[in-house]
Amino acid sequence: MDNLTIVISFYQPRPADDLQYLLSGLESFQQQTVIVINSDHAGSDPTTHTLAGRQAIVRENTGMNIGAWNQGFLASPGKDYYFFLQDECFIKQPGFFEACISRFSANPKLAMLGESLNQKWNHPWETLSVSGLNWRDADHLINGEPVPRVDFYLQTMHSMNIDAGNSGLHLRSLCWAFRGDVLRAMGGFPIGKTKGECIAAEIGVSRKVLQLGFEFDQITPNPFFLSGYRDWE
Repeated sequence: MDNLTIVISFYQPRPADDLQYLLSGLESFQQQTVIVINSDHAGSDPTTHTLAGRQAIVRENTGMNIGAWNQGFLASPGKDYYFFLQDECFIKQPGFFEACISRFSANPKLAMLGESLNQKWNHPWETLSVSGLNWRDADHLINGEPVPRVDFYLQTMHSMNIDAGNSGLHLRSLCWAFRGDVLRAMGGFPIGKTKGECIAAEIGVSRKVLQLGFEFDQITPNPFFLSGYRDWE
């Protein structure tokens, strides 16, 4: 279990209570844990800071949690496995990391695991384009004009060199586990600059895994069985 890295994203204005609770469940993985702080006041070059008694990377607040996760991946190269958590997550069951690694070992095509598949988007893009999910969002702009969400996500994924495939099914970016070799083949995670681009990146990571010929899946049939998320219902 040495050749893994756990990356935790934390948004600086938030209190650190959830982060401290998560870290309390990771005491046996202290050496493998990287905390990345998204700060509204950081410059373009990452720095270090002490948070919750731990050394952390501070970066500018771009890409939301996926941007922070990518920074942690870059700071810890060459690992076999990466686990990405938001600070609102917590470990519910012992053996969480072992269970993920066991699933990767059992299926050579499996490259990405998460606690929650977003089944609302498990439809062909043509169906999604005429669904209630496809409203116009003031943040989703093409040529300066608000456009329907599906149009925006498809165009943004194309600009990220991601094949959207035949549906929008994806793993929510709350808790991800990755094989290191596949994440390196992806070149890390795409980084969105706006809310809409960050959502496109969330969808796009799962679609990129498929594009490379691999698979993604929910860790267990029930979401958040092995780990929890504070706001999950």
